[in-house]
Amino acid sequence: MIRVRFAPSPTGYLHVGGARTALFNWLFARHNKGTFVLRIEDTDQERSTEASIEHIIEAMQWLGISWDEYYRQTEHSKRHQQAALQLMDRKLAYEHDGAWWFRVPEQGELTVHDALLGDITFRHEQLKDFVIRRSDGSFVYNFVVVVDDADMRITHVIRGDDHTTNTPRQILLYQALEKPLPQFAHLPMILGPDRTRLSKRHGVTSVLEYRRRGFLPEAMVNFLARLGWSHGDQEVFTGDQLVELFTLQGVGSSAAMFDEVKLHWINQQHMKAADLARIVELVKPFALKDNLITEAMWDQAGQDRLLTGAKLLRDRSKTFADLASSMRVLFPVPLRKEEDVVVSQQKKEVLQAVIGALSTIQEFTPENVQQAVRTTLKEKGVGLRDVAHDCRMAITGTGVGPGLFDMMSVIGHDCVKSRLEEIL
Repeated sequence: MIRVRFAPSPTGYLHVGGARTALFNWLFARHNKGTFVLRIEDTDQERSTEASIEHIIEAMQWLGISWDEYYRQTEHSKRHQQAALQLMDRKLAYEHDGAWWFRVPEQGELTVHDALLGDITFRHEQLKDFVIRRSDGSFVYNFVVVVDDADMRITHVIRGDDHTTNTPRQILLYQALEKPLPQFAHLPMILGPDRTRLSKRHGVTSVLEYRRRGFLPEAMVNFLARLGWSHGDQEVFTGDQLVELFTLQGVGSSAAMFDEVKLHWINQQHMKAADLARIVELVKPFALKDNLITEAMWDQAGQDRLLTGAKLLRDRSKTFADLASSMRVLFPVPLRKEEDVVVSQQKKEVLQAVIGALSTIQEFTPENVQQAVRTTLKEKGVGLRDVAHDCRMAITGTGVGPGLFDMMSVIGHDCVKSRLEEIL
């Protein structure tokens, strides 16, 4: 049975690269009906924190990456000591200056078969002896990861290609401990816009920061999956589709480019497809964030208006922050206008007549609004195109958007009336 693991060090937040590694392991396990293990590698007691562990777990839960087994590396300290003593007893390790060193064979070579990179050969003299236990009694990463992976029967080690140089030492340890080798697969690095390895200098790398900025978790998963993996020309995937289609054969060997423009586009596609009630629930905190819209105002707007507003406005929104900004038009708050509206005396008379006509509407539906406006314009001898831009700018603050009458209906009579009167 396939068993894979994600083994983060809890020394900070879960960054994009780590999340991609976790996702690929999870997709591989789910596709093959295998087991996904989350193992917190907390042996670095000076740098590991409980806050980081909580952050990692929260980020994975947000992304929907569930685990079948959970471990903390420090829980296996006795097992690490037993394995190290086994190497010492067999003269495969020795003590020097208080540290325990693994004895690398002086002659020969070993070949690492990587599922993505192919065969990589290392000569033993290139490696030299290395420490497995420090003089303070703590164990180093390369040793404990082998012991844990072997004990947990990990069949595939899928990780970033920055670990490639660790692999030959780990294979020597597998052989010394007489444990079967897993299949290695080293994922291509993720590059920033300047084509250097993605890091903090490129901006946001924390996964939960994208939640704070208004991205859907399924969009983030979709985007992360496309960082190095592909299925034909398809760009947008549901979670179920990713599980069904994911294979290591679909992972490329070249570096992946982190493209925020593409992330925004993918998020926009998922926002278009998401359940409207969920959209309204998720956009609410962003709408209330600047305190212009209160909880009472949001509740007073009513679920039907909020649903209609979200439906009309979400297609042009790339994040929930964008959508929240657009949905301000539904509330009696100041609008951010793209341009000042200056109307002639003739247009003022027309718009004044439109305001009067709107006041006679019993049910403020798009159809009734359209009929009232068009009838008034016809009586005044002008066309809709003569006043549509001014009306749109007045009531929404922007010159483009959903249908004018749809927007007037959902904004409501009182707000439409006051905003039209404002430009008069």
